[in-house]
Amino acid sequence: MTSRYKQTYPGLPTTGVNDHEEKSSHWVPSPYIILLFVFYLLLLFITKAIEDDLPSVVQERDISKDDSNTFSEVSARKYLHRILGDQPRVSGTVYHFVKTRDIKDLVDEIANKANLPVRTDWQYVSGDYWLAFSSPHVNIYQNVSNIIAVLEGESGFPNGSIGTSLLVNCHYDSVPFAMGASDNGVFCSAMVETLSKLSRRKKKLKHNVVFLFNGAEENVLLGSHGFLQHPWSKGVMNVINLDSAGMNGKPSLFQVTDPRVLEVYKRTAVRPNAQGIGEVMFASGIIPSDTDFRIFRDFGDINGVDIAFIKGGNVYHTRNDRPDLIQPGVIQNAGDMLLGLVRELADSDVLDTKEPQSTFVYYDYIGLFLVTYSRSTALIVDLFIGILGLCSVFYFLWMFGLRRSSVTSLLWSTAGRVVCLCVGLAAVAFFTSLMILTTRQMRYLSAQWMVIPLYALPYLISAVYVSHLYDYSFTKKTMNRSIRTSQAMSGTRLLLSVALLALCCFPALSNIRYIISVPLLLMSVGSFVSVTFVRYGNLKAWQHLVLDVSLASPAALFGVALALRLVPLLAPVAGRSAADRPDYVIALVVTALTTVVAGTAVSVDLHYYMRMRTLLLYMQDIRLNL
Repeated sequence: MTSRYKQTYPGLPTTGVNDHEEKSSHWVPSPYIILLFVFYLLLLFITKAIEDDLPSVVQERDISKDDSNTFSEVSARKYLHRILGDQPRVSGTVYHFVKTRDIKDLVDEIANKANLPVRTDWQYVSGDYWLAFSSPHVNIYQNVSNIIAVLEGESGFPNGSIGTSLLVNCHYDSVPFAMGASDNGVFCSAMVETLSKLSRRKKKLKHNVVFLFNGAEENVLLGSHGFLQHPWSKGVMNVINLDSAGMNGKPSLFQVTDPRVLEVYKRTAVRPNAQGIGEVMFASGIIPSDTDFRIFRDFGDINGVDIAFIKGGNVYHTRNDRPDLIQPGVIQNAGDMLLGLVRELADSDVLDTKEPQSTFVYYDYIGLFLVTYSRSTALIVDLFIGILGLCSVFYFLWMFGLRRSSVTSLLWSTAGRVVCLCVGLAAVAFFTSLMILTTRQMRYLSAQWMVIPLYALPYLISAVYVSHLYDYSFTKKTMNRSIRTSQAMSGTRLLLSVALLALCCFPALSNIRYIISVPLLLMSVGSFVSVTFVRYGNLKAWQHLVLDVSLASPAALFGVALALRLVPLLAPVAGRSAADRPDYVIALVVTALTTVVAGTAVSVDLHYYMRMRTLLLYMQDIRLNL
């Protein structure tokens, strides 16, 4: 029996108006759909597991006395308790002075046992400076304390002055009422352990390493500014600044002013964690905080990298910033990163000369590897990816008939993507407003998984349902489900390509364009394979589904990993901000991230495969039969 409907695309079956006439090969049985959702849950679990994976704790007893390359969390925790004590260490208080003396004794003990020369100093310093922050003001300080230890390298102290040096900085003071275990005790303890291990070396590093334990960061960055008056600051060529805006997880590299240091980090970091979008957030004031990195950059002309813990920001500057809440492996991971970076950088040619301030585009792929390139290269890369995305759309049209009707159908489908986005945003806005009116804001601050049912699911459900209705109305009469899916995903790539090419007109956004370019690249490459198989492979619907899921997984992993980084960072930031309705901010961020993740995953278009015999379809069938 021949169909009474014209076959628009040769070799590929189309469907008529009546959904009941479709062959069984054109739709996916329900068990496959269930398996697909299980697969995406597994994908989320795997990404979360990779993000949370920490190394095993190394015992000091398992390290030989001559081993200068192995960091021990057990030793670092001992140093941590000596640094913290049992009270907050607010600069200017008596207890702060007591702990300053204890840190001085600690580094002196290491110096006395060291194989290499280690010089120490307790700096008292006074001064003033103009801080051009969001609220510009003059800072005046008197008798600020810093503890400084220098591991002497081959550059040494020629003619009474200090040779080329690497600066490693942390602060040991805390805010009132907070123990400051993560902010910034963890990195202080990691620095002491790094100094201890490197001092065991038999051979000097090429350059000196200056370990600065500054005593007044919480008082608007006073200690770091005071250090710039010390004679040992004169030989500093680069800085590794260490700080915290959260607890646990992996420290993130989020500011770069010398790409050479970034390249060393790339070589040495076993679990790289770096996202250039953090740099834009700091520069724009979205994150209402600052670090000593600003002082070294703006007042000392010292470039380098800024690294901080960002997860667990709900305990930042609170009584819950306690050492017993630091998870096993956190200090080990931070210490492994720091020891490898300091050792490699201090023994390289990077510190021979200073370079003008500049930055790179950088991001890691779910902590497996780090991608870096210059801003000029970023423009070329992003333009290429944008054009590639457009080519993938043209390829779809060419494969299935390049004619006016095909282009019109694609544009209608693309418009449907925009309609779905708007409806999803409206749904999230409605539920967010309802939540604000009926309950307390930021209830998910310490349980951030709740943003999924509160924001992500309303967006997905409403967008997918509207997408089904829209595409059924405009495209069901002309093509089967597989082609409709390919067309819808081509529409998504068209929107992303146009958006990326538009963003290329703004150089200041170089460090955030990768949020679009990376998924678009992966989606575009995968689309050439998918469209070819759909056109010539005579695939059954379930086979097409498996193919698309496999091709979309790398982009989905990137989007999920990005969401797992940004939500824990921005939720506490929104809670600390002066915004009257921080829930709206988080709702917008989560919706944007959901759009990125959903746009890469075929799950958004699953409804094309399902036999959704809803009341609407029955009503339309009845109307057509009449």
